[in-house]
Amino acid sequence: MEASLVLPVFIFAALSVIYICRLLLFEDEVQWALVRTGREVSVEYAVSGKRSVTDPLYLTMKMKRYVQEEIPVSMLRSQFDEGSKDIVLVADYSICLPFPLLHHFPFHFTEKFHTRTFSGVKTRAEGEVQDGDIPVYITETGKVYHRTLECTYLKLSISEVKYGDLEYLRGEDGGKYYACEGCGGGVFQKEQTVFVCNFGNRFHSSRGCQKLTRNIRQIKMSEAGGRLPCSKCALSG
Repeated sequence: MEASLVLPVFIFAALSVIYICRLLLFEDEVQWALVRTGREVSVEYAVSGKRSVTDPLYLTMKMKRYVQEEIPVSMLRSQFDEGSKDIVLVADYSICLPFPLLHHFPFHFTEKFHTRTFSGVKTRAEGEVQDGDIPVYITETGKVYHRTLECTYLKLSISEVKYGDLEYLRGEDGGKYYACEGCGGGVFQKEQTVFVCNFGNRFHSSRGCQKLTRNIRQIKMSEAGGRLPCSKCALSG
């Protein structure tokens, strides 16, 4: 009799502790997404000068890229001060507990992140640099720009592996490897040597494949077009 009374209470308490930890993980995930979104929007506004990149609906869409679908985030209370160039990101979200009695009573949370639009850099050698004149680096097929040539995304590390081992290998971004459009045609044997990079999701049959070379060139940030900032080097400042 005593066990039948204590056990449900113990199970409920254990589940409560587990879900509190889960709520903390959700909070950390939303805060991380806010910081990344804020940095991206800061640079995007500096490059394009478009007020639309600070629109709450646009911010909500960007946040959805970085948080789980089970966390519906609204950025409608975010604000942008065009005079001071201050961006205040406000993320509102609700989470329902899985317990039947509390399922219809969601918990409401709010996370905030305050930043300013990117305003360029100043060095002794160059003096003041206008936003659009900052030098950045791009590759011919890349969709992002880099602030430094030392970025690891610009440095290819090529490895020789067996074709049969590709099933178990993953790139730095966690993706599987697929055949290169240029040199990956034909039938491969398990013991055949192929080439993969630390970043990317293609394997190559030839070490001389043009896809394994990086043609890097320097441009002004104002010439970056629709390229986004590199998440490793362009958002660290």
